[in-house]
Amino acid sequence: MRNLTIVGGGITGLTAAFYAERYLPEDVSITLLEANDRVGGKIDTFETGEFAVERGPDSYVFRKTAMTELIHDVGLGDELVRNGVGQAYVLHHDGLHPIPKQTVMGIPLDVDAFKQTSLLSEDEHAALRTMLLSPPDIIPPETDVSLGLYLRERVGDPIVDRLIEPLLSGIYAGDIDKMSALSTFPQFIEGEKKYGNLYEGMRHLRPEQRVAEVGAKKVGQFASLRRGLKSLTDRLAERLERTEVILNCSVEQVEEMETGYRLLTNRGDMDSERLVLTVPPRLIRQFLPKVDSDFLADMKPHATATCSLVFKETDIELPFVGTGFVTSQEADVMITACTFIDQKWPHAVPDGYHVLRVFLGRPGADEIVDAPDEDIVATALHDLGGLMNIKAAPLQAVVSRLRDGLPPYAVFHADRVRALRAEMSRVYPGVLLAGIAYDGIGMPDCIKSVHEQIKQLAELG
Repeated sequence: MRNLTIVGGGITGLTAAFYAERYLPEDVSITLLEANDRVGGKIDTFETGEFAVERGPDSYVFRKTAMTELIHDVGLGDELVRNGVGQAYVLHHDGLHPIPKQTVMGIPLDVDAFKQTSLLSEDEHAALRTMLLSPPDIIPPETDVSLGLYLRERVGDPIVDRLIEPLLSGIYAGDIDKMSALSTFPQFIEGEKKYGNLYEGMRHLRPEQRVAEVGAKKVGQFASLRRGLKSLTDRLAERLERTEVILNCSVEQVEEMETGYRLLTNRGDMDSERLVLTVPPRLIRQFLPKVDSDFLADMKPHATATCSLVFKETDIELPFVGTGFVTSQEADVMITACTFIDQKWPHAVPDGYHVLRVFLGRPGADEIVDAPDEDIVATALHDLGGLMNIKAAPLQAVVSRLRDGLPPYAVFHADRVRALRAEMSRVYPGVLLAGIAYDGIGMPDCIKSVHEQIKQLAELG
């Protein structure tokens, strides 16, 4: 191999370049092409004074070690911080309800403790208790299945619609009833197979498997960096010693050559023997027309907007002490969630202020993302105003949009990814696919996947 070109300068592309420099011989030239005027992709931290507000992802699941290892590899281990632990809520049509203690993704670990939640009526509590302690005679699925269907059969519609779906919407895009169970929460099915039913399987989960567990942790499950996640992408770019990074370079087409590929870009044609493509599926369809375009066409990303509002502490009365809330689809609001940054990430906000990060845009109802900034701010303030006492306008509002956001992981997602990669190796040898569309939407998933692919590429020579 003489050269490698990485298309896309987000966290996945930067990681690819970083590990390519580690594993590939010195005589292999490495180029990274980024269409925008900066690297980092979805990761971007807005810093002003003592505030550090994330425009994109704000953290990662700490138990997923690939990102922690990368952070240490680039010398930022001392900057790691864990999230503050506090009560979170769910907004239903009748107001805010505490997310019950001893639950994982809304699924109870203690049926008696769960009885305290105000989200269910007495009859619904009784029905749930019966389903958990005397589960219906259902055979665990042997192949992939809709996550919504899987859960509804085992815990019922009320808890799915009022608690599980709102929590999931903050992690995965798409309709829970079309979402892949095996590509999102395989531990649910694995636990059921091992222990006989979902309830017992959840109670026996290892601590590292308990994503979004409520009520048992003294240390937060999520991690970030003291100066924001942008400090990681900045450091990665700084650590690249033999990678040529070309900004404002958009690839328009990829042509096959006898010795590799020719990339047609706005900066001229570039030839490369091997490629790593970390761009959205819509661009893969454009670049590589011979692959399964139906699957890539189905991977339409979910667009979202965020609005971070900075208040003086005396200008707003929060409705509770805690880290924020998610909203059910039955709530009469446009916002989908709100994080109290000064509670979840106290290092990012100086004393005397509250910072609320509001999320907007649901799958199939994301028109608000294209609205002007002032309309997004007004919508956020209107919805928040029904939940808390806002005495004065925010000192600052930071609006961000993510149009190439989270792709849906539909049923049989993993099977289709495997088939896509097998087809790629046949019709486009030497081209690797990486990023949130394939092996997991979390940053650690993207880092782990591209790290492994670069190691395999080095072994092949």
